[in-house]
Amino acid sequence: MEFRTDRIGLLLDQLESSVEYARERMAGLTDGEYFWEPAEGAWSVRRRTDTSADNVFGKGEWVSDFALQEPVPPPVTTIAWRMAHLIMGFTLRWEWTFGGRERLFDDLDIPHTADDAQDQLWEIVGRWSADIAKLTEAQLDTVGLSQFPAGLDPSVPFISIVWWQNREFIHHTAEIALLRDLTRAESRTGAFRPSTMPT
Repeated sequence: MEFRTDRIGLLLDQLESSVEYARERMAGLTDGEYFWEPAEGAWSVRRRTDTSADNVFGKGEWVSDFALQEPVPPPVTTIAWRMAHLIMGFTLRWEWTFGGRERLFDDLDIPHTADDAQDQLWEIVGRWSADIAKLTEAQLDTVGLSQFPAGLDPSVPFISIVWWQNREFIHHTAEIALLRDLTRAESRTGAFRPSTMPT
């Protein structure tokens, strides 16, 4: 395997290899695993009528739990929540860098199956990577190339946002892999209850 040495090449290679690892770890993800709540009060993806969270994001029947002020300590989150969070981050940062700079949190379709979540995640990460690869060095150094209003985007060079998105992807997909390991361990003890999946 050859590694690029230019700065954006290193970041894109890092994301590509992380996607390959994540796809392997998520292969065969079931809806039961997707919705499994590892602790009481976990944040997840739910029907709008079923959530008890202070806030939610999403435009349709299915939404993701959310709070404007994150509780301390923050709640444990499900695989569904983590995948929706990643999809939201990549979708909105793409929108506010390469898209129409219009859509926000309540304009997103929140996936409510494991298969749909993976389809959405791989599609938006691929689109993000492809468009970043086309940027010039000057664009990578441009402060505010991304105007995503819910982050530091307008005040930092864009390459810092690329680095941040890689960090988010690695961080949350590692958590997803661990949660899958826990569901397998609980299945062996009989403690895993996929019946917590919304019907």
